[in-house]
Amino acid sequence: MPADRSAKPLPPRHAAGRRFVVAGVWLPALVVLVPVLVVLWRAGMPGGEEWTRISEERLPGYLRQTLILVAGVTSLSIVFGVPAAWFVSTCRFPGRRFFEVAMLLPIAMPGFIAAVAYVDAFRGLIPFYIWIRKNFGVDAFLKSQEIMPWIFATVVLAATLFPYVYLSCRAVFARQAAGPLEAARLLGAGAFRRFLTIALPMARPAVAAGAALVAMEAVNDYGVVSHFGLSPLTPGVFRAWNEGQLVSAMRLAVVLMAVVVVLLAAERWQRGGKKFSSDSPDMPLTRADAGITGTALAWLACGLPLVLGFVIPGWRLLRWTLASWDVMNWPDNLRAAGNSFLLASGAALLVVVGTIILVGGCRAYGGRWLVLARQTGILGYAYPSAMVAVGTGVLVSVLAFDFPGWAWLALSASTFGLFLAYFIRFLAVGIQPAAAAFERLPASLHEAGRMLGTGPLRTLRVVDLPLIRPALVAGATLAFIDVFKELTMTLVLRPFNFETLATLTFRLTDESRIPEAALPGLLMVALGLLGLIPLVRLMRPASK
Repeated sequence: MPADRSAKPLPPRHAAGRRFVVAGVWLPALVVLVPVLVVLWRAGMPGGEEWTRISEERLPGYLRQTLILVAGVTSLSIVFGVPAAWFVSTCRFPGRRFFEVAMLLPIAMPGFIAAVAYVDAFRGLIPFYIWIRKNFGVDAFLKSQEIMPWIFATVVLAATLFPYVYLSCRAVFARQAAGPLEAARLLGAGAFRRFLTIALPMARPAVAAGAALVAMEAVNDYGVVSHFGLSPLTPGVFRAWNEGQLVSAMRLAVVLMAVVVVLLAAERWQRGGKKFSSDSPDMPLTRADAGITGTALAWLACGLPLVLGFVIPGWRLLRWTLASWDVMNWPDNLRAAGNSFLLASGAALLVVVGTIILVGGCRAYGGRWLVLARQTGILGYAYPSAMVAVGTGVLVSVLAFDFPGWAWLALSASTFGLFLAYFIRFLAVGIQPAAAAFERLPASLHEAGRMLGTGPLRTLRVVDLPLIRPALVAGATLAFIDVFKELTMTLVLRPFNFETLATLTFRLTDESRIPEAALPGLLMVALGLLGLIPLVRLMRPASK
């Protein structure tokens, strides 16, 4: 974390209002802590025989399946992401500029939408199962039926999540490792040797960071694993919730959060103490000609995950949409699109307001307590979606039924819970770009306004916020896209008979109405592509 330029001592004449400002800045940060506190509170209540039964019969299986899923998806994402980042960053081959941007496309494809596209292939395994039974017996037949869903779920999740690893490694290969790689090339080291002995060790912290994001997304996934009939922890939380076992759902959410904490600790352990520096950190790498063999390997490394994660699902969705165009239920689709748009717009607005309060408060007044509040606001992105959903659901239920004045918050009649959950989960998406933008601004700009007699808040409004407007827009755009395609929390907290594009697609898929599910899925992908625009703009300095 770079040094915080915004932490400046407050002049004595403004000290009287400091406590008020600190309390105001901490308000959105405390909201982020709410689901954790609610889950811990309810998890401490007696669980009874139901929890005993769940902990003995289901919990070991949930944990085993979660660990298998995380290990498989993370490993395959590294295999997909690292070589692609290496070829795009360090080699010159036909199509490199296309792949430089195209490798980001799978991140716009929600995993459960991509899973829909492979439904035919998954159902088409019956001849393969028959062949296994005839040639290898019943045991092999049963084992193959257990393994194939894991293969499909792992490939689908890895093919849509590998861009996290790709983005992390690209910056290292293109900039930080440029000097050592150039020196090794001048000394006669081949491309493969430079990759194994220099680039890969230097990229290890970046690989760990990207892999941690992939692992957390895999832990949070509900749509893909449900589609292929798997039962890791996240579906287990929802199962207990739907069965009315609130204490068991809370305790499973605590276990889910513990898994995420272990993953984050593993990522920190991998990065800890491993710092690499280059004499010329801003020196761009001179790309070497890949040659015929290198070009073939580059096309394979970049093309395979792109085809699996975007081309095949996108082509299938487009084909189904065109085939069912005349029988499409347009009123339901338009209603769901409107709901998605309103929820995403409202949540993006809340994220921007929370970002301005937290990041702007740090910029205007400084101090370690305000910096701590800003860091607390980022925690929400590490929360499992299932934990946020059940924690928010219990909070809204308590407010609605125990406090008569808050009855309008009843879970089945209000979208309050959805906005609250989106704000908690995605506030970090707005904070990170805004905080990074402030880090790049000289503190002297803010100090100049203060020395001219302008108050800190007016200086923030007139001088600072206009300068970071692109970062605020980028954060709002990313939050809008995240909410637009969010499924897990929406399924739990949505009001009765309320559909978004994500829930409509999931429901139609669950009812085996695949062609009808194509249009809302395609709309989500198209909007996700718009969300890549700020991401591509942020990448430009690293791709010169």
